[in-house]
Amino acid sequence: MRAWDIRTAEQCGILERCQAFEKELLQIKDIVPDKSDDGIPFDLSGFLSNIFQVIIVPQYDIGADRDDYWEARKQLKENVVALAEKYDLHPSGDRIEDQGRHFYFVFRCGQTWREQHE
Repeated sequence: MRAWDIRTAEQCGILERCQAFEKELLQIKDIVPDKSDDGIPFDLSGFLSNIFQVIIVPQYDIGADRDDYWEARKQLKENVVALAEKYDLHPSGDRIEDQGRHFYFVFRCGQTWREQHE
């Protein structure tokens, strides 16, 4: 997580949960730490205006020369969504965007996040 994300998470009372989620995300096959902060960028700014969503932008390393390229990409996205569900984060309806070496996921927070924030 970037310094701004850490401060926002602390302010909103969700730092431990975000750090645990990040730690498990980094265990998913083909996800690699972002070079800028050795973690995964989060966007938690919605919490500051009571928009309860978590946006993550994990970097991946899936070479185009891999025989299983398309399947690996599909599996990575499925694994991230499944892990998010474990953390009471649910697909927002936004499309998962591919930004080259990163995927962009938007999750809406379940009730446990709202309760923790209050």
